[in-house]
Amino acid sequence: MATLYVTLQGKGGVGKSYLTAAFAQWLVEQGRSVACIDTDTLNPTLLQYAPLKATHLKLSQNHVIDPRALDTLVGIVVKAPDDGQVVVDVGSNGFETLMAYEVENGVFALLQELGHRVVVQTVIAGGPDAEETVKGTMALLAATDVPVILWLNEHLGPLELHGRPIAEAAFLHEARDRILGTILLPARTKATFGKDTEEMLRQRLTFAEAIEQFDLMPRTRIKRIRDELWAQLDALPIDGEEGERLARASA
Repeated sequence: MATLYVTLQGKGGVGKSYLTAAFAQWLVEQGRSVACIDTDTLNPTLLQYAPLKATHLKLSQNHVIDPRALDTLVGIVVKAPDDGQVVVDVGSNGFETLMAYEVENGVFALLQELGHRVVVQTVIAGGPDAEETVKGTMALLAATDVPVILWLNEHLGPLELHGRPIAEAAFLHEARDRILGTILLPARTKATFGKDTEEMLRQRLTFAEAIEQFDLMPRTRIKRIRDELWAQLDALPIDGEEGERLARASA
């Protein structure tokens, strides 16, 4: 049956849309059937990546969840092909309302009962956003029981909290059986790799488009970023026995 990947994080500006777009691109390049949905009411970034052909679905209005929109989302997953991958980017402005709705109505559990898989993606950022993104991740783990793909974004600063590596945090150790994998977005040289990435994001280009359009050295660096990221994603057990075990354990 279809798999729903939902990206959730209450803090904005920490790479959530970047990771969602990258994950969708990786799925597409694997030849999978992918449907992308952007639910951000203020800045629908995923919608701006033309090759991803994303659909805009506003889950909330003025921070109030729209039940009809949730009905539509569930319908998209249910009607997806058996091997379909539905990738949803939930804006930071919709995080709390969607979590409250999930706790009350159990949409994830319903989809699992219908035979679909649900996987949540979230991000913890380094530097000044570390504490807030850790809190958001802890809230997400407490409010759901589905498998999680954890992204660690080192671009904004060291991945530390109170002087200790975030990767060693007790709450992550306790949730280890639910984490399908951890993907690192490593800090890179700002004047070269950083600038190239910023330009790719500014133009809302996919990796493939940037590699095709950029000059020699920028496209070489972008290709390196993509290849290293793809290698991490290739290691995720999203179709393997471990992934199935985690999905059953969360059902």
